[in-house]
Amino acid sequence: MNIQDLVNRDKLRCDNIISITLLISFLVLFLFFRFLLYLSLMVYPLFSCFLFGVYYVYRSFFKEEKTKNKVYRFIQGAIYVTFSTLMLLLIFSYPHITLNYIVYFLAIPVSFIGFAAILKGSTVDVYSPIYRKFNIFIGMITIIITILDLYILDYYFLLSLMSLIILLILNGISRSALYLSEYGLSIRNLKNMKYVFFIMDNLVVLDLQEYGAEKI
Repeated sequence: MNIQDLVNRDKLRCDNIISITLLISFLVLFLFFRFLLYLSLMVYPLFSCFLFGVYYVYRSFFKEEKTKNKVYRFIQGAIYVTFSTLMLLLIFSYPHITLNYIVYFLAIPVSFIGFAAILKGSTVDVYSPIYRKFNIFIGMITIIITILDLYILDYYFLLSLMSLIILLILNGISRSALYLSEYGLSIRNLKNMKYVFFIMDNLVVLDLQEYGAEKI
C-alpha cells in the first residue's frame, strides 16, 4: 500500500467518524430535543436556499456569461432569496421561537466544524504540521466557547451570536489553510481560495499550479 492510499484511508476514516457522530447527535436531538430537530429540518434547508440565491445574484453581476443567462440567474437568485427570507421570518414570528434559536442553529454546525478540525488536524499526516496544530487549537477553542455560549445565552445573546460567527470565520480560514497546504499552496494568496472547495470535494486531479495557484 502506497502513501497516497494511506492518506486517503485516513481521510475516509475521519469522514466516517464525523458521519457517525452526526447520526448519534440527530438521535440525541430526536430523543430529548425533538422540537429543535423538527425546526432545524426546516431552517437549514431554507438558509441553504438563501445562500444559493445570494450566489446566483452574485453570479449574475460578476460572472462572464451571456446577458440572457445573467438575467435568468438574477431572477432565480432573487426568487430564492425572497422565498427563503419570507419563510424564515414566518418561522421566527412564531411566539415560542425566540431569538435564542438562532444561536442554537448556529452552535450545532459550529461545534461539528470544531470537532472536524481536531480530527483532521490530528489524524491526516499529509497536511502541513503548523496548520494541523493550528486547526487542533482552533477546534478545541471552538468546542469550549460554543459550550460557554450556550450556557450564557439567556444573559448575553449578542455576545454568544458574535462569538459563534467569529469562530465560524476562524475555522473557515484555518481549514482552508490546511487543505491548501496539502498541495503546497499558500492561503496568503486569496486567489488560491477558489481551489479549497475543489480540494474538499476531492475534485483535484490536475496540478493546480497550472491554473495559477501559488505555492507556499
